[in-house]
Formats: sequence, structure tokens, C-alpha cells
Amino acid sequence: MSELNDHPESAAEMSAIDLDGLEPQSVEPHDAPWPDDTTATGDDAVDSTLERLAGISTVAVAEHNRVYAEIHDSLLAALDDEKR
Repeated sequence: MSELNDHPESAAEMSAIDLDGLEPQSVEPHDAPWPDDTTATGDDAVDSTLERLAGISTVAVAEHNRVYAEIHDSLLAALDDEKR
């Protein structure tokens, strides 16, 4: 499924955008606390995933994609193994 956006598609279109009239926006630091309490669901696959996600804040940001992919794969495997 593709999403529509209003972003220019080419470098030529990008260079044609007039940025002179735009004012810079300030960026505030993200200070929301990472949730550290998870409630057990009773499903081993989900609870295992929640435990792994609880520790993501200690993992280097560059490794987040790998961890998320592993978690996704483990959940898919759990769904595939589930008795119908």
C-alpha cells in the first residue's frame, strides 16, 4: 500500500521551493519518560516482546531497527505456530 504525500519528487522540484520566507522553528528536546512498567498479558510471546521492548531505551539507536525486526519476526513465528 502506498501513501500519498505532497512532497516534491525530484531534485529540480526541491530546488524550486522558495525557503527565504520561512522562519526557523525551535526544536524542544524530547523529555517524555520511557514507560518502564508493563503488565503481563498471559501470552508468553507477547510478554516476551514487552520485556524486549522495555529494554530498548538501553540499546543504541542505530540498533533499534534490528531489534524491532527480531521482535516482529518472533511475533510472526508465534502466530504461525499457534494452533488454529
